Amino acid sequence: MRSNDDNGSTVLERAFRLLEALGPEGHSLCLSELARQARLPKTTALRLANELVRLRALERTGDSYQLGLRLFELGATVARQQRLRDAALPFMEDLYEATHETIHLGLLDGLEVLYLEKIVGRRSSTVPTRVGTRRPLYCTGLGKAILSHSDRKLVNAVLKAGLVRHSPYTITSPQRLTQELAQASKEGVAYDQEEYKLGTCCVASPLVGRSGLAVAALSVSGPPGRFVPQHAAAAVRTAALSLSRAVQGTAVVGRQTTSAQPGRPSTEKS
Repeated sequence: MRSNDDNGSTVLERAFRLLEALGPEGHSLCLSELARQARLPKTTALRLANELVRLRALERTGDSYQLGLRLFELGATVARQQRLRDAALPFMEDLYEATHETIHLGLLDGLEVLYLEKIVGRRSSTVPTRVGTRRPLYCTGLGKAILSHSDRKLVNAVLKAGLVRHSPYTITSPQRLTQELAQASKEGVAYDQEEYKLGTCCVASPLVGRSGLAVAALSVSGPPGRFVPQHAAAAVRTAALSLSRAVQGTAVVGRQTTSAQPGRPSTEKS
């Protein structure tokens, strides 16, 4: 069903824009701000928001809306992602015990990496990431680890989309990025030296299926100075290799697609 009040977009498309405006950061927004961020007329936003509250996809407190528990319930049942998280957690816990830094599990989605799981201790609580966050492939350790074992079509799609600068250290040269990916392919690890956000660096290693292509990765992250990514390279490489062997031949890892259609814009601000 299409509507004439929003350039022909469907009701479902408009409802998803409301949900995405609240995002994985746990925002709580008043109706006017929610309508503005979702690019909807206020009357349309009110009608859809009230329906989503009835369905428990949104919760309303006073004049503000936030994501509802029903979305968490549905998200937790996504089969392949849940199986991957379950398989990865023991390896992530071992990696945390070896490093006592923040551990991430990321999944390829379009031209972005989606953060599926995170383990953090008191010493590493400063790493500003959340489960459900998306970041570009080319300027994150997880993303570069995946790209280092990817079909050339995906790498070309990333380069064609443009290497937007997120920090003073973001690699914006296609030639330099290609060289780093080649090195990461040889070493089995990729590095992020504050390339997405100042104050965070990491080392990551890909989860590789039988095809030799990666659809996910593990990483260790921490603040520069105290955390030296190279010191954790062997540990993350071993954990990723062990996890890859554990899930190869199952539906957990799946297959890398090369359509490389961009996902929605990153939900984190630089």
